[in-house]
Amino acid sequence: MIINKKYVLILEATLCSLGFMVFAYFIHDGFPKLTIALVALMVQAFIMSRQCDTLSDLKKYFGEISLSKRALLFIFIGILMGFTYAAYYRHAIGMPVIPDYVRSFALVAALIGIMEELVFRGFIQGHLKSVNTVFSILFGTIAHTAYKSCLFMSPVIAHKINIHFLIWWTLIGGLLFGILKEYSKSIIPPAIAHSLFDIITYAGCAAAPWWVW
Repeated sequence: MIINKKYVLILEATLCSLGFMVFAYFIHDGFPKLTIALVALMVQAFIMSRQCDTLSDLKKYFGEISLSKRALLFIFIGILMGFTYAAYYRHAIGMPVIPDYVRSFALVAALIGIMEELVFRGFIQGHLKSVNTVFSILFGTIAHTAYKSCLFMSPVIAHKINIHFLIWWTLIGGLLFGILKEYSKSIIPPAIAHSLFDIITYAGCAAAPWWVW
């Protein structure tokens, strides 16, 4: 029996996404449930490593890395997108649009944002592009949103958040970053947009928020 390659790609992306959801849901828990999160993370790493053996594989998922005029244009668009989205988000939650200062955790938040882009817009969206471009963007966006939701909905977390607000903002941001990745043909512009969003959003944090594992 010959299995359609597209179904294999969807299955691999689904398993990877479910792994991140399980990781996010249990990472705040203590032993022994913490081991579930670590096992899920290893499963994701195994799936991703099998697909990234060569430089051509990396290019397939993460796109072009250049300083051409076209690349610089999309980087500029990513900067504008990240700044605008962060400013609007801060306004929506009642914070000053422009932070008064930037503390050290903001840089850690930026690195987290970049890693999320590498996984969801880079690997997952890139993995499914040959199935269908629109489907790949939607799948990557939904997978990222599900990961974020599981991270904030863990039963061991005492903090109460507006999960509907979180889902809405993550979906919108994911779609924008996914579209930017597709048109720019590179992970760099959405990674810049996401990292800038996180820097501005968490600029005033003196230490890592409770959700950081």
